[in-house]
Amino acid sequence: MTTIKKLLFLPTICLLIISMTQCSSAQVDTKAPATVKEAFYQEWVGGRPGSKGTLVTIKLDAPDTKMIFDSLYFDGKAVKLKSNLVKNEQILTGNFMVVTNPNDLVLHVESEKEFGNTAPNVEAKIPFELEINEAIISYSIHNKKRYFRVENIKKRKTLFYQ
Repeated sequence: MTTIKKLLFLPTICLLIISMTQCSSAQVDTKAPATVKEAFYQEWVGGRPGSKGTLVTIKLDAPDTKMIFDSLYFDGKAVKLKSNLVKNEQILTGNFMVVTNPNDLVLHVESEKEFGNTAPNVEAKIPFELEINEAIISYSIHNKKRYFRVENIKKRKTLFYQ
């Protein structure tokens, strides 16, 4: 009986340590590494059917040059950030495109006629709880991944492209 306890003890401890490190890796900084000057989002509609999305723009005072911006978490989704330095201002943009599937599913009593249907894309759940007007920015500094919250993101008018 003691041998079984010894065999189960080590994997249990390893699992506990791994779960603790996973929780601490996604902690959000309480103080932002740069001052947020402006933050807004705009829904956009393209000239083609099914072409639409949301563009999030965040303007920061020029932050530490060692910061490398990675991802933006907003509205339950995540995208890679684009970063531009313009006149001592860091402009971060994330474009959340909504992909609509123009191909309809074929549902039939005979399953052979359903061949060729593709499975829907299921997006992974983001590791943060966000309000409607909040986002999380992930960045790296000195090869360490960090996160900070951006609040009070304003909604602007929808952009219509042709």
